[in-house]
Amino acid sequence: MDITQAETIAVAIVGLVAPVFVQVVKPILPDNMTALFSLAVSIVLGMLAIAAVGGFNHGYAWGVLLVAVVGVSQTVYTAVNQVMGGKLGKTFVDENKLA
Repeated sequence: MDITQAETIAVAIVGLVAPVFVQVVKPILPDNMTALFSLAVSIVLGMLAIAAVGGFNHGYAWGVLLVAVVGVSQTVYTAVNQVMGGKLGKTFVDENKLA
């Protein structure tokens, strides 16, 4: 299994961008769909990044890369949410909407 530097960088970038995208869209999502949407965004963006750098061309490394995207994005979201004191949660967003 050979993972290139371009694949690693693409995975890291997508892992950081996916949580931001989910936060932007979160206010319009139904309450019970946030986790599923977050996972779907991570997988779709990860597959696009892997395809963009040719990661599907050499064996099964793309599966490892996809797991890395999901892991990085979920870790980033959790860490930032802890630092912000839970302000990224759906409940906090709904309670503080502007009328």
